[in-house]
Amino acid sequence: MTMNQAAALRVRWNQRADPSECKHLNLDLEWDDLGHSTGHYTCIICGEPVAQKLREFISH
Repeated sequence: MTMNQAAALRVRWNQRADPSECKHLNLDLEWDDLGHSTGHYTCIICGEPVAQKLREFISH
């Protein structure tokens, strides 16, 4: 999912008449417009970023 798609989902979610909260059960990795991962996992239902991909650091 791109950042723009996530933003559009958030707008649609916030315009709903039903004020129930999303449980964020379906996530997708978010990508910028250049095709690079943002490192965020975004809910495909409401568009909220709910988790961040952990980066492994290797020390020598």
